[in-house]
Order: sequence, then C-alpha cells, then structure tokens
Amino acid sequence: MTWLVPLLSFAGALVGAAGAAWVALRGQRQDARGEWRQRLDQAIALVTAATPAEQQIGDELLADLIESDLGSDEDRELARRIARIRLGQQIAQGLRGGEVDLAVPSGDNEDEQEEA
Repeated sequence: MTWLVPLLSFAGALVGAAGAAWVALRGQRQDARGEWRQRLDQAIALVTAATPAEQQIGDELLADLIESDLGSDEDRELARRIARIRLGQQIAQGLRGGEVDLAVPSGDNEDEQEEA
C-alpha cells in the first residue's frame, strides 16, 4: 500500500503535464491560424491593388498560403477559390487585349538562364 501514493502522485503529475502541453499546443495552433488569416487579408488587398507589381506580390502570397499547413483545409480551399477568381480575371483581361503571363516570370527560371 505504501507504493500506491507515489504511483498516484506520478500519474497525477503526468496527467497535469499532458493537459498543460495540450493547452499550449492548441494555443500555438490558434495563433498560427490567426496569422494565416491576416496574411490572407493582405493577399486579397494586394491582388486588388492598382499596380501590377502589387498584384503579382499578392498572387505569390496567395500561392504560398494555399501550400501552407497553418490554415485549415477550409481556409486553404477559400484561398484556392480566390486564386481561381484572380486567374479568371487575368484571363478575361488577356481576352480584352491585355497581356497575361501564366508562366514563371522572366529571370526567375534558372533553366532559361543556363540556355542563354
């Protein structure tokens, strides 16, 4: 019976530590999702900006967010829908006579530089 008290104390400490670790990890995950949503808001602001350079930055940020595991599956699906809308706008602009480049921007592809 004298071994029961230390065993129960150890079990209680283990459960308490596990609970504290779970709460800490859950808080970190929520913080990461909050930061992901802030970045999504920034990407939306950039893709709707007036200058093509800001729009390109927004496109890149949106692509990074789609690949990020910080957002939930639903969050990433929202980012994909926004990217599809943006791509549709670029294609429509191209049909109206604007230039649409769906390839890697010039100078960013090492293979092109090696060929030149």
